[in-house]
Amino acid sequence: MDVSATNSGYDKYERFEHWLRENGSQIDMVELREYDTAPGSNASKSSTSAQVQTGNEEEDKKEENPEVEQLEQEEEECEMRGVHVKQSIPPNTTVIVIPKQCLITVEMGQATEIGQAILSSELDLDAPKHVFLMIFLLMDRRDPQSFFKHYYATLPKTLHNMPVFWNEEDLKYLEGSYLLQQIQDRNDAIREDYEAICNVAPVLSEIATLDEFKWARMCVCSRNFGLLINGVRTSALVPHADMLNHYRPRETKWTFDNERQAFTITTLQTIQGGAEIYDSYGQKCNHRFLLNYGFAIENNTELDGYCPNEVPLELSPLLLNELLEARGEIISSKPVTGALDIAKSEFWCRDTPAATALTVGALSIVSGDTKTYSNLCASSSYVKRIRVSVSNNENTKAMMSMLRVIVADEDELSAITCGGLYMYRTCKDVRFAISIKNERAALQLLSHVVEKALAQYPTTLDEDNVMLRSPDLLPAFSNARHATIQVRGEKEVLHHYKKLAEMALTVIELDDTEFENAIKTMQDSTHYTIVHYCADVIGSILRENKRAAGI
Repeated sequence: MDVSATNSGYDKYERFEHWLRENGSQIDMVELREYDTAPGSNASKSSTSAQVQTGNEEEDKKEENPEVEQLEQEEEECEMRGVHVKQSIPPNTTVIVIPKQCLITVEMGQATEIGQAILSSELDLDAPKHVFLMIFLLMDRRDPQSFFKHYYATLPKTLHNMPVFWNEEDLKYLEGSYLLQQIQDRNDAIREDYEAICNVAPVLSEIATLDEFKWARMCVCSRNFGLLINGVRTSALVPHADMLNHYRPRETKWTFDNERQAFTITTLQTIQGGAEIYDSYGQKCNHRFLLNYGFAIENNTELDGYCPNEVPLELSPLLLNELLEARGEIISSKPVTGALDIAKSEFWCRDTPAATALTVGALSIVSGDTKTYSNLCASSSYVKRIRVSVSNNENTKAMMSMLRVIVADEDELSAITCGGLYMYRTCKDVRFAISIKNERAALQLLSHVVEKALAQYPTTLDEDNVMLRSPDLLPAFSNARHATIQVRGEKEVLHHYKKLAEMALTVIELDDTEFENAIKTMQDSTHYTIVHYCADVIGSILRENKRAAGI
């Protein structure tokens, strides 16, 4: 049976490619393929051939006498596609050229009636460049004679893989993850942008519902390219180029070629004939991939072994009381009123908008007024969120700095804040251990923070790994699988810092010989960041302690 004769999907891609070629695009080295995302299938369809490649005999049988309605339904549900080369391509070959007239740019959205209303109203939008692209897309696609109608036909009708569209069943797989809050924040931002634009341009409500506005936002979010076109920095939707899937390390590069007046994609290495050709969306944490593109990468690791997956930790001076309460060392109703608490709070919020207010609030508690101070302690300036990965980067150092400040006693805080060698500008700048006692307490607090975060998840890291090894439990391409990949990545980071705290708390108690032997043993089986922390930070403070003692 000739699939192309019955499947409107093939027709729309052929028309799309014909439109591109007719307007000067060069895409003859590549072909579009659409992937069957049904569980257990690896079928793909090429837009330049009616042949359907199937992965097993059962699929072959299904293709023998398909119903037209079933094909059309499958076409609507399938939202995964990619670009493949027709033959081997050497490095430094320009494989795709899309002329400027086929691009949708921010300026085109700004020129619309709604775009002009937004500009004149100076709205404070969450993603202005995205909004202008969305406005053009939403307005122009209503025109049956639109120049871009064949491009619009290739855009997915639904975006069920995007977390902002997930149902409760899918979202439950993210329980315990900070990504749930990000999803809510994104939905709130989209709604607020929609309502704000409707206030200054009521016609938007006639053109698109909130759900359609959200659909356009995520289409643009996952497809736009930041470009420099004729000296103007802008963002654009680039038909065909936006169908390249992500892969690291990158094997292509893209740019706007001012001489050609076209968007181009060029190979950086040999691409074997028939292979998929990829774009790189950049080095990103899986939460960004999932939130903005609708997928998570199972092995999100760079060539040098670095994994950019992150987890945010929320830190504040109140954590010390929380840790002590957990140990039964203080009464839970004890108010935060001491001079140390006040001084620590002032330093904690230094260089933030809340600094002055906290000083006033802190002073007010001397007279017994703790309500204002408690409210300030709950503010976003007081609770600092920092994203950490399995790394020794700036965020990791800032995290350890803040932990040192939180557990500092009066003498340590004075040394940190008042002058001399240990004078630091903010709570994130204490990059060296202050004392053995302080570092020990900081590591104990880190362990508490990590354990608290891990307790929020309904499953363990081991349970996640078991589920991910079973395609029956978590089918390929399913939202449940991508969500589990995300939370597993968060737990891997948390377990890394749990191990760091445990090992560091062990070696900090060792004598010289035991310490050196422990470091040598760790080098064979422990992540290098833990080894470096123990050898450099703990080793340094142990040596300093010996010098101070005259040993």
